[in-house]
Amino acid sequence: MSMSAPTLQCHHVVRVVAVAANIVTARHLFGNGFHYPLIMLLTHMSIALAFERLGARSEETALQRRQLGLVPRLWQALFAVLVAIGLIFTYHSFLHNRNATLSVMLLGLDWATILGRTGKWLRQDKQRSIDFPLSIATFLVCVVLILWKENWLVGKGIKFLLIAVFCVAVARHIWLSGLVESPVSFKSITVEPYSAGLVVCLPIAIVLLIITGWYNRRDFDVEGRIIWMLISTIIGPLSLMSDTRLKKLTSLLQDKVPCYARMDPDFGSAAFPLLVLAIVEIDNWLTQHRPSTTSAVQWFSFAIAYLTTVDIASITSSTTWTSGASYIPIPNFKSRDESADEIKSPTPEETEAMASADLACASESPSLRRISLAWNAILSSLALLLVFYCAVGAPYTEPNKRSWDLDIVIAWYDEPIEQVISTVQLATELPNISGRKVRTIVYNKGSLNETELEDSFPIESSLVIRRLENVGREGDTYLSHILDSEQDWASHTMFIQAEPHDPAYLQARLEDYLVRDTGFLSLSLVRNFCLSCDTCNDHSGWTEDGTVLREIFERANEHQTCQDISLNYRGQFVLSARRMKQANTEFLRDLRSRVIDDEGFGYTLERVWGTVFQCPTISERCPTLLSGWIGNRAPVGDCQCLDDGAF
Repeated sequence: MSMSAPTLQCHHVVRVVAVAANIVTARHLFGNGFHYPLIMLLTHMSIALAFERLGARSEETALQRRQLGLVPRLWQALFAVLVAIGLIFTYHSFLHNRNATLSVMLLGLDWATILGRTGKWLRQDKQRSIDFPLSIATFLVCVVLILWKENWLVGKGIKFLLIAVFCVAVARHIWLSGLVESPVSFKSITVEPYSAGLVVCLPIAIVLLIITGWYNRRDFDVEGRIIWMLISTIIGPLSLMSDTRLKKLTSLLQDKVPCYARMDPDFGSAAFPLLVLAIVEIDNWLTQHRPSTTSAVQWFSFAIAYLTTVDIASITSSTTWTSGASYIPIPNFKSRDESADEIKSPTPEETEAMASADLACASESPSLRRISLAWNAILSSLALLLVFYCAVGAPYTEPNKRSWDLDIVIAWYDEPIEQVISTVQLATELPNISGRKVRTIVYNKGSLNETELEDSFPIESSLVIRRLENVGREGDTYLSHILDSEQDWASHTMFIQAEPHDPAYLQARLEDYLVRDTGFLSLSLVRNFCLSCDTCNDHSGWTEDGTVLREIFERANEHQTCQDISLNYRGQFVLSARRMKQANTEFLRDLRSRVIDDEGFGYTLERVWGTVFQCPTISERCPTLLSGWIGNRAPVGDCQCLDDGAF
């Protein structure tokens, strides 16, 4: 066997396919509103642990148990907890993050290598090279660019994903530092450290399942999902098994189908994330009705950030790529006690150790170090070009400064008076609204003192208080305002509850996207699309009969097919006077009658206000609040439905 063409390890190929298939399967199940990450996690974990334990029984006689001190046991406990937390948060991120392709990108970035290089750079006694600062700066800039151009990475998704990546990186760094002993013994049971992490994950996941009450949710219907669930049950455990166990399962196939390749798709190789991403993108093209969107800037940023973790000096002295990255949510480690005759290829840990030795030797070669430095300088230049492109090329339409009137319609039911005033100030203190003619109309459905509200209200804003019977939730309030034949509407009306949801998001949307031609602008996160009226669920378990949704859609949007409905939340949005005037009055009266008779219908109405006012689909190009904070501004037409012409 030549050094340039080592044997392709079958279990590495199985791992790549299993990880990619697991992501694809989760996307298909979640796309139809089947919220089951904790149940999926428990299933995958139980099967994987069963295989790990069955394989370990035959090896226990060969394992030498020894008494460990307190410090080694603490490191083992920390490692197990980090593995468990990383796995749980990764599964949750699949639910909350629609753009699974971007999840793979972020998980593929070599955070463990960055941690290791940081430690080495800080420990250097000799003069420090600019090599590391360049690479780490480029890495971080590219991560920012990935997030900056993101349209669908929601708040929980990014939080869960970054927590998972951090836990995995720290766990792997602890392992590579030799702080975790193998095997782990507890009384008569002996397991690998990685398996101990899976064991810790089980009770945590069960507790979370009980606390969150997911067993009572209404979106566990298995009809039409049996095939995907079976596939998930098979490939999920394969993606979580340790290298040792997976290698034993595929040993027969390895002997029968020998193959040679220059790059083995193992952890730490360039082939692994590329193959996973390729499978996910194939799924986008072939089967996804609404595939996740990944811009060219994101792809380019990911490639540069990944390459900054690879040192040219190590590549020149190795036949394989040795970035040492961990590309799936949980680090899979080969048992350190595996016999030498079973090892057919170096593990990621051994590969990274060899890479470190190569780096030490390469550091003595000025020519190699100059190549490596030039490599990072080139990458840094590309990152700066990306920043320039995004700053110059990203269109941003500043809200018009022309004067317009704005009505703030508030549904009030016994919320504190200070809260009502604070809600009004969310809009009036914005620079594009401050100084305009703003009127606040409060519909009081509670019992609080209206005089006290009038006395405490800011004098610069006109206040009107109207009484309404406490029926129909906020849907009745809004429809009552719209159906008032004597209403002197402002050019735009902001409909909102006395205590709005996510005020920071609301303010950001108003400031960045409220313009003269705004027709319908959602002021809450558009979390889900309904692919059709017959399969409409959301992340909270809400569902509605397809016949009801189709009637709403067809009466409000003639000559259109009922699909791709953007679900709005919390009953907060801006509507133009033109759209209120053009709405079907009889249709709105029917909606009001229904929401009065059936308050449960109010949950449906809360989610379909855009559909009611001829804005059923809000473009996927609209950036998230996180992306907006970083600096990304999309054209105003990408985040709302605009009216043509002035009033």
